[in-house]
Amino acid sequence: MLKRLLVSSTLIGALFLTACSSDASMGMSDSTVSSVPATTSEMLVENKVALDRSVIKTSSLTIRVKNVEKSAQEAQNLAISFDGRVDDFSQYKNPGSQDTFSANLTIRVPSVNLEKALEGFKVLGDVESSSLSASDVTVQKLDLDARIAALETSIQRFKDLISTATNTSDLIAAETALSERQAELDSLTAQLKYLSDQVEMSVIYLSLLPNDSFAAIKPIGFIAGIEKGFIALLNALANLTSILGYVLPWVLVLAVVIVIWKIIARMRRNR
Repeated sequence: MLKRLLVSSTLIGALFLTACSSDASMGMSDSTVSSVPATTSEMLVENKVALDRSVIKTSSLTIRVKNVEKSAQEAQNLAISFDGRVDDFSQYKNPGSQDTFSANLTIRVPSVNLEKALEGFKVLGDVESSSLSASDVTVQKLDLDARIAALETSIQRFKDLISTATNTSDLIAAETALSERQAELDSLTAQLKYLSDQVEMSVIYLSLLPNDSFAAIKPIGFIAGIEKGFIALLNALANLTSILGYVLPWVLVLAVVIVIWKIIARMRRNR
């Protein structure tokens, strides 16, 4: 009886302490953890030691190239050469032709190779625009690390309680609490893994456009304007011919129907 009372008291105490530690760890993201980087950085500055920050870097490039398809393939090869990968690739073709109008790639490269990769992609053609942004997630990573450590300690404590439980009710309560904390631990571990991947692998959004994609809005001169005007006229005539070819069968069918209807009407009047 005394042993059962001790185990029950231990279990209740563990549940209380775990709840407190969970609440405290959750509150770290708002107050305690937010103060850790500042305090730590101040100490490291005083000691002249660099703080290992967690930073997510994102870049975008718009480049004009001579051949979009060829440049897209070169970009994929460049990504591999910098130990990166292509997460997404899409290309768009001009209506009525097989010419590729543009291509968009989402590329990930190791953060340590980001600057070299950007310089490599810029060689593909003329850079239309570029941008680079950085987001410091050190506080979030510290918060996740602290919460994961607290949950791991709590889980081990419940495992010890389960191994010493002497009755069914204590065992069920401990296993339920263990299952809840294990699920939370798995979720936090997945979040930390995703965050770490974002830090380690920087994103490059690469857009490839042909050199002449905006030639129509640039001054081209009087003679070139006449040439383009004749080309536009020929294209309009070709489109008109296509429309007439499409409509003609319907007109013929309608004419046959009208003739048949008139013949039937005349025969009825003659009767």
